[in-house]
This record gives sequence, C-alpha cells and structure tokens, in this order.
Amino acid sequence: MRITLKIWRQAGPNTSGSMHTYQLDHVSPDESFLEMLDMLNEDLNSKGEEPIAFDSDCREGICGMCGLMISGDAHGPEKTTTCQLHMRSFKDGETITIEPWRADAFPVIKDLVVNRSAFDRIIQAGGFISV
Repeated sequence: MRITLKIWRQAGPNTSGSMHTYQLDHVSPDESFLEMLDMLNEDLNSKGEEPIAFDSDCREGICGMCGLMISGDAHGPEKTTTCQLHMRSFKDGETITIEPWRADAFPVIKDLVVNRSAFDRIIQAGGFISV
C-alpha cells in the first residue's frame, strides 16, 4: 500500500505546531497502525530527521496510552484502540491525518504525546470502569 500521512508535529508544550506530510510506500495491510508509525520513524532516522514522538506502551489494547485522533476519529476508523488498529482498515493511496487527542486537561508535550497526568490521577484514586 502507498499512503500519505499528515501528522501533527510540535517540538514542545510551549511551542506552536503544524501539520507535516509524509509519504510511505510498501505499507503492509497486515501491519498495525503503530508498526506503520515505527516504519515511518525508521525512515526519518535514516534521513537524519527527528522521529515522531507517540505513546505506545502495551500494544495490547489495554493501557490507553496510544490514543490518537486518526482522520477525525478517536483511535481511528474501527471500534478499537489505536494499537489494535491495522492498516487493512485503510485504502491504498489514502491520506491519513494523525493528531494528538486534544483537551485542555491533556496539553501536548511533543508531537502526538499528551500530558495524561489528570487522567492518571483519576486512575490512582480508583476511578475506573470494568468492561
């Protein structure tokens, strides 16, 4: 698959950010969304460019660290977590917009990483739901 990525890049919490466009060829439909971002980061590293910062803790769909806005939908087009999303959910030639999940309580730290301390305090206080 060939995809175009429009990704939010922001150097730090006190800087302004903007969308950057990247092209990826040879994306396997069997790759997870985060594997695809890893592939992009390998490409950026090989060119001497700064990799894209993103949360990806467990990659098992349980931690909630990998929440992103993907083409306007939280976690992307499927009813799953971002780390359980696979590239087969997208079409060859598609443009995918990737942004951090934004809220006043979750300011951007860098690129796609947000400060989740407000949410972490709720979890530490015992605030959770079981599925």
